[in-house]
Amino acid sequence: MAKSTPFFTSLKDLFAFLELPEPSTQVANSRFSFFVSRHFASKMEKGNPNDPLLREILPTEEENRIVEGFCDDPVGDGKSEKEPGILQKYKGRVLIEPTFTCSLHCRFCFRRAEPKRSLENFTNRLDAWLSKTVDIHEVILSGGDPMMLPKPKLDELFDMILSKEQVKTVRIHTRTPVTYPQIFDAEFKGSIFPTLQKVAEKKKLVVVVHVDHPNELDDASAKVFQNLQKLNATLLNQSTLLKGINDSGAVLTELSFKLFSQGVLPYYLHQLDHATGVAHFEISDAEALKLVEEVRLGVPGYLVPRLVREIAGEGSKTPIVHP
Repeated sequence: MAKSTPFFTSLKDLFAFLELPEPSTQVANSRFSFFVSRHFASKMEKGNPNDPLLREILPTEEENRIVEGFCDDPVGDGKSEKEPGILQKYKGRVLIEPTFTCSLHCRFCFRRAEPKRSLENFTNRLDAWLSKTVDIHEVILSGGDPMMLPKPKLDELFDMILSKEQVKTVRIHTRTPVTYPQIFDAEFKGSIFPTLQKVAEKKKLVVVVHVDHPNELDDASAKVFQNLQKLNATLLNQSTLLKGINDSGAVLTELSFKLFSQGVLPYYLHQLDHATGVAHFEISDAEALKLVEEVRLGVPGYLVPRLVREIAGEGSKTPIVHP
């Protein structure tokens, strides 16, 4: 595999890079494909099959188990969809999925089984929908990873959103600051930074990054966040609580401090969405609450993320509290 290639699409190539024994065919047996950026892989410890970042993206035989209560649409996206890629789940806000492409495939993804609908003519369709839905004040970009859109399509989409006076806030959910940070570099061909600069000049820009383990944060992510702060963007993080990856008070505490050192506030700590194939990552609510208490004892109050669950049909995230 050429070093210039920014992604691994083969487990064999990734394992060779990590100096690990070649994976068995069983490990690769999954209906959700394997995909990871070279940058994210570079932060994994070579020779360590239990590296937490590797566990985030490594397909396993456990994904093929059928577990009661786990389904293909655990958060009710299908019922919230007004038309392909346009969802209204929350009052005054619209959640859009302009692409199904990501910079890596997280094995715990709640949209891993989402049907790949046609997103043809997406910007025009969203334009028409916003024109007749005048109470929308915030557009939330999700996906896939919206920052993986080709730059011409991203520019077209943002130009349309910026033209809507009713829209005051643009919120972007992305993993790219820790998986594919080069796209934020002004010197990078196809850099998205000038696009975000234009957005920040006209709307309130909120960037919610998805970081699950402190090892994901590095000098490159710090530079991305520093540049986003220059745009006066609000920077938040949401994590998913994952068995065998970050289910440790010490790890979560380190994550909060490390995020803050890079200018990002911990926002949500999600309990696992019950998507088909992810049950092996789940920990109980009682364990989750205990972990949050450990974090609370070790960090200032503003660095304690809110423990929440998304329940299909609810108008907001549901806090998880002691009974």
